[in-house]
Amino acid sequence: MRPPAKIICLMLWAVCVAEDCKEPPPRKDTEILTGSWPNQAYPEGTPATYKCRPGYRSLGNIIMTCRHGTWVAVNPLKTCQKRPCGFPGDTPFGSFKLTVGNAFEYGAKVVYTCNEGYQLLGGINYRECDADGWTNDIPICEVVKCLPVTAPENGEVISGAMESDREYHFGQVVHFACNPGYKIEGDKEIHCSGDGAWSKEIPKCVEISCKPPDVVNGSPISKKNIFKENERFQYKCNMGYEYTARGDSVCTESGWNPLPSCEEKICKHPYIPNGRYTPLRTKHRAGDEIRYECINGFYPATREKTVKCTDTGWIPAPRCTMKPCDYPRIKHGGLHYEILYSRSFPAAVGQYFSYYCDRNFVTPSGSSNGYIQCRQDGWFPEIPCLRQCYFPYLKNGDDTHSGRNFLQGTSVEVLCHSGYGLPNEQTTVTCGENGWSLTPSCIPVSKYTALRSQHVHVFLSNVVGILRLFCINCGKMLTPTCFAKRSI
Repeated sequence: MRPPAKIICLMLWAVCVAEDCKEPPPRKDTEILTGSWPNQAYPEGTPATYKCRPGYRSLGNIIMTCRHGTWVAVNPLKTCQKRPCGFPGDTPFGSFKLTVGNAFEYGAKVVYTCNEGYQLLGGINYRECDADGWTNDIPICEVVKCLPVTAPENGEVISGAMESDREYHFGQVVHFACNPGYKIEGDKEIHCSGDGAWSKEIPKCVEISCKPPDVVNGSPISKKNIFKENERFQYKCNMGYEYTARGDSVCTESGWNPLPSCEEKICKHPYIPNGRYTPLRTKHRAGDEIRYECINGFYPATREKTVKCTDTGWIPAPRCTMKPCDYPRIKHGGLHYEILYSRSFPAAVGQYFSYYCDRNFVTPSGSSNGYIQCRQDGWFPEIPCLRQCYFPYLKNGDDTHSGRNFLQGTSVEVLCHSGYGLPNEQTTVTCGENGWSLTPSCIPVSKYTALRSQHVHVFLSNVVGILRLFCINCGKMLTPTCFAKRSI
């Protein structure tokens, strides 16, 4: 179906009819309109050329055209952009911060600051990005300096590597010392601060002196009002108190040493294993007494059960031990220093005492003197002094034991020659408390006795005229059986 002829004519008329722009091209912030543009109408298709303002840039010209009574950009994407300036530059011992803008481009501003102990050289601390790039030079940070210091009166400056008349840099430390007899009043050291000033005032050196100290629970003996270095202050403690350290104090640079003080004389609560005491107090002062007793089969280690708190502690020291030992009765001997030992009994388990033995008696070790000890089951040794028996020269017998000493309880065999023997057909003697049980001596004996003394038993056989001797192993004879036969 073909459209009507009237509609086609209207469409062509709309395309072909042009409309003028009634005013000059618009003014822009970042672009400058070139040429002269009076305030009048401009026909359809009139071009207008723009260029970028200083600090901005674009790729090629920016053109607008009059179309249908309106100025329209030929290329809408082509605009003027801010010109970049690049990195502004770092400064040693400092840093910068972007304070205007969001990038290093036209209109941006960076402000520099120095690290602690450093300061800007000059008064300009910033750079701005303008049409020609960054303004100003990169700021410089230099170290802060402090003025020289002078030594205090009666003192000196210990400044290390620096000379006393030279400036000091930030962070450097100066030490001060005083002459003998003087002390620092103030700080012993100061340092150069970040603002170029010293951290503290220069100290003073003042003469060392001490005022009399207050003595709690005591009173001074020295009456001076001012004490110089190394002078001593003497004092005393009130009754019932004692020196915490000692009875005098020395004036030093740091004050009194040791600080004078008195503390109450007290004793620690007594610790008595297997025992108890009365009365129970929160504090035991000097002169207080307690009475103790022992339990669980233990006994007081001291004769007195009442003990006293003194400057040196509890006297006598309360202690419970196992059953003590009474005074030892040493038969055939006695204790050395008996009068001195008399107050030591009853003796505690473990105690030793020196003793001696009478003539012809010795200790179990064979000495004339020894030690007796109190043990849980009584005195040890049980028999402190033993008889010592001397074995004489044995005539008509074996002299193996002659000249030797034997202790009480020892039995010795006596070997006599043939035809001799001990009385009563004995063959041994025993050392007892009163000496030998028989005097060691070999005396003549009958043939029959001699045979018996030689451990030979004599029998008459049932055969007439024949004597048979049977030697049975009954003593020292080692022949198991001996047999002899002969005619009578």
